[in-house]
Amino acid sequence: MKLLFCENCQDIVRLFDETRVCKCGKTSGAYINELDAWYSGDYAIPIGFQNSSLGTAVRNQPEEGLGFNFTAFVIPKECPTFKLRQPEK
Repeated sequence: MKLLFCENCQDIVRLFDETRVCKCGKTSGAYINELDAWYSGDYAIPIGFQNSSLGTAVRNQPEEGLGFNFTAFVIPKECPTFKLRQPEK
């Protein structure tokens, strides 16, 4: 799962096949297809969840105490499936 973190407003935006924008409007992005996506904004930080570990954590949600950990990561600046789109001038 690809998401965007906006360093300006601290919002996290889940991507869909339509453009999504953070609360302050300075970070945006969308899926192009089931794998590829784009993002834009000077404050945009692409992040991801490992889908399989998130699914395991959800299935193992405890009744109380600490939650079940899953894998999240900052996506590299150079990523073939998540491209920074520069604004048109």
